[in-house]
Amino acid sequence: MQNIAIDTANARALDKIPEKCGAVTVGCTDVAGVVEAVIRSSEVLREEHEALRGTVKALEADQNKVAEASDEARLLSERAIERLGEGTALIQSSLGQIASLLDLVDALGQHVTSFSAAMEQVRRSAKDIEDIAETTNILALNATIEAMRAGDAGRTFAVVASEVKSLANDTRKATVEIAQTIDALGDEASVVIGRIEEGARASGDAKESVARIENTIASVGDLVEEVDKQNDVIARSTGTISNHVDAVQKVLISFDEAARNNEEQLQGAHARMEELEMTASEMFDSLVQAGLSPQDSVMVEKAQAAARELAELTEAAIARGELSANDLFDQDYVSIPGSNPQRYRTGLNDWADRNWQPLLDAAKDSDPAISAAACTDTKGFLPTHISEMARKPTGDVVHDTKYCRNGRILFDPIDKKAKSSTAPYMMAVYRQEGDGRQYRVVRNVYVPLIINGRRWGDFEVAYSFR
Repeated sequence: MQNIAIDTANARALDKIPEKCGAVTVGCTDVAGVVEAVIRSSEVLREEHEALRGTVKALEADQNKVAEASDEARLLSERAIERLGEGTALIQSSLGQIASLLDLVDALGQHVTSFSAAMEQVRRSAKDIEDIAETTNILALNATIEAMRAGDAGRTFAVVASEVKSLANDTRKATVEIAQTIDALGDEASVVIGRIEEGARASGDAKESVARIENTIASVGDLVEEVDKQNDVIARSTGTISNHVDAVQKVLISFDEAARNNEEQLQGAHARMEELEMTASEMFDSLVQAGLSPQDSVMVEKAQAAARELAELTEAAIARGELSANDLFDQDYVSIPGSNPQRYRTGLNDWADRNWQPLLDAAKDSDPAISAAACTDTKGFLPTHISEMARKPTGDVVHDTKYCRNGRILFDPIDKKAKSSTAPYMMAVYRQEGDGRQYRVVRNVYVPLIINGRRWGDFEVAYSFR
């Protein structure tokens, strides 16, 4: 009988196959996670790009409005210049008439002043006439006296003297009336002179105002012309900006096309990576099922033992009436208001927190390689979780995503595959959600959780040998 030589070196190499397959599976899952992260970044980038295109479109619309407003402003400034020219001519004509009127007021003031002087001269002449009448009256009186002394010879002379006296009296009365009239005219003239002097002073102020108005009108005309020049500059600048906006829009359209093409390629790569990831997980499951990975088989045994303990504890609680089958299998998920990520409650939550959570904590603490243990129903709902992952929410989405996983529904394709599996257990490698930004690649054991002959869901153990 011929002895068969055993190649121990190749045998040791065969022992490394499960380890290498596990590493390949982990690597595929990790790469799929990277591709998924790139896709999410690409989607965010495309959303920001779409927002930028919208901003550019809005800018273009605003630019068109500015151009239209600039053209309208130019037309208005041209009309304003035209109207201002017409108004300036009318105003200047009016100002000329006002200046003539003011000159007339000045001349009237001078004439009234001359009239006042003439009235004073008439008053003095009337006084002289009154003095002459007084003297004549005295002479007539003396002539009468002398005629009386002469007797009959002086009678004719007496008659003449009497007439002279009567004429002197009439002259005196006339001079009195003239004086009274002159006084009245003097009073009226004084009032008129005072008002004319005030008008003359006001006319001086008016002339200064007229000069300022003329200067202001000239300044307004210059300003409108300057505005017209600025509108022309704005119109040219607007045209330049519009050209730049068109160029940016073309670049954005080209970038959008490239981004969409890249995203489509990434989506295709991600789909193929998911297929490869699922294939790698199936290969990993087959290796462990075949007993070719002892270290993973140990984790399977731990998970199955914990699942049996948890099922027995639950069945005993139902038997004692502490838990109803309706609450256990309740899938009427009631959302918890204000939770982010979204969390839910069923009739099982409170009892699971008190009874399942200690078993989950014990399973997690049983081996340093185990990162978490959880129970998920047939739709991916987690009524409770280990204490570390069932903290009180703070409102910070990063914290709550990482540490408030109780009440969540997590139902990825690998989870759906596990729920449909009828095997005693199923192995997988998946990306364990962290804070929503980062993840951790772990190996996972799904053990069907059968309670009183009915599939509730799965008992899961996540672990890593790195």
